Formats: sequence, structure tokens, C-alpha cells
Amino acid sequence: MHVKIENQKTWSFPLNDKEKLEVKQIAMNLPADERAIVYLKYWLGMGLKHIAQTLGMELYDVKVTHAKALSLMREELLNLKSA
Repeated sequence: MHVKIENQKTWSFPLNDKEKLEVKQIAMNLPADERAIVYLKYWLGMGLKHIAQTLGMELYDVKVTHAKALSLMREELLNLKSA
């Protein structure tokens, strides 16, 4: 599936370059569905409803997958901080 994105957004929260790289690496290691939703939401700024339409998924499934992705990312970030 190819999605044409015209207005790509950049991150605008207070992370240093190392932290941004860590978050990006964790996101890129997510399973495909989770990775796609995280990318579309946080890199491209799409809403969950728009993501559901774009990916041909039910909104509920996008919400559940999004929550799972955030949980996985949170766990990995906590593991990095405690190491």
C-alpha cells in the first residue's frame, strides 16, 4: 500500500537528539501494524480516524493497536532508562 503524504510534520517536543534517535529506533522495531500507526500519527500528524480510513481498518482496531504500540514503546524506553 502506498500513501501519498503532502504535509509531513516534524517532532516538536523537548527531546535531545539522542533521545529522539532512541524513540525512533524503538518505533521502527515495532510490529508492522503498530509501526504504521505510530508513524502516521506522530511523524505525519494524522488523527486516528484518518489512520483507520487510510489503512482500511476499523477505528476501534486502530485505537487498540495504538494503545498497544504506546505500551510497548513505554516499556522499551523504561528499560533503556534503567540500564
